[in-house]
Amino acid sequence: MAPRLEIDQRTIRMIAISFVLLAGLSIHRLYFAENPNAPDVLILRGETMGTTYEIRVAGKGLDERLRRRIQAETDERLAELDGWMSNWNPESDISRFNAHHDTTGFPVSHNTAAVVAFAIELGKWSGGAFDVTVGPLVALWGFGNEARIGAPPSQDEILEAQAHMGARLLRVGRGAPKAGGFLRKNDPEVQVDLSAIAKGYGVDHVAGGIFELGRGDFLVEIGGEIYAAGERPGGGPWHVAVEKPLDDGRAIQAIIELSDQAMATSGDYRIFYREGDRRISHTIDPRSGYPVESGPASATVIANSATEADAWATALMVLGDPDGLMLAHQWEIAAMLLLRGDDGIIIERRNNLFPETERP
Repeated sequence: MAPRLEIDQRTIRMIAISFVLLAGLSIHRLYFAENPNAPDVLILRGETMGTTYEIRVAGKGLDERLRRRIQAETDERLAELDGWMSNWNPESDISRFNAHHDTTGFPVSHNTAAVVAFAIELGKWSGGAFDVTVGPLVALWGFGNEARIGAPPSQDEILEAQAHMGARLLRVGRGAPKAGGFLRKNDPEVQVDLSAIAKGYGVDHVAGGIFELGRGDFLVEIGGEIYAAGERPGGGPWHVAVEKPLDDGRAIQAIIELSDQAMATSGDYRIFYREGDRRISHTIDPRSGYPVESGPASATVIANSATEADAWATALMVLGDPDGLMLAHQWEIAAMLLLRGDDGIIIERRNNLFPETERP
């Protein structure tokens, strides 16, 4: 059985669960619907960002030399990502920026600046449902880096955290790729957390390295976020499966074909705790300051990049149905929400950009 996190209120106040949140903001896992023993596929696996990754390469020339080249390129790019966006590495761009309690410009890599700039734009498009400054509020509710241990936050504590949140408090200069960019705080106390987008960007960054090695048929997955390039072994689109949002056990909800596309899924059922009959999810609505209740069980997004898909999946978990699906359609993003019916049945809601799915 896959690990899940459901613990009572007393227990969650006594342990730090922040180590799972980096993987957990979109921890809803995807399965590969391929034969793992296929002879015409090269598979690499490892760990990164508090979760796991898997790379599958199809085509010819799948020898040990290629494996070493892909592994070296992947290791280098994941190390770069850690140096740019990790909240756990004290020397990363984001950690150093968060420790910079000043309103002067702070130099960061072009990559870091570009991701923060996109996140700010999505925050605007989503009316604040996606917010990379939400980290302190998430921690107040017992999740994330620097997770609070104690009673649930008071209204005053929530309002205090929200006073130091929002895209209006950040300024970004992307700069040139080699020269780097900058971030600037309008409020010295604002903090940035890219957990809801970094894995997606990591997928794109690793995929870029594999493209540079001359491969066009491969799949990269980090913590459930996917980019599928070209064709699977034997030809045709790659097959991936969306997980059914069950509190116990694992099952497949639907199988989707992907080619030169990215997919990400976020859900509320792997990291949560209960207070009486209430499910307290790690998905926090930055606008209200409270965990999302009666929202989707999961949100799956298909986009041109895993960066976009990862961030949009988080935003749709907050926006829900129908607002989230309507907004995604407006921005030409394919989206599907899985909802819990009163009778326990999982209900699918999708915009008309989302492809038809197969049943397992």
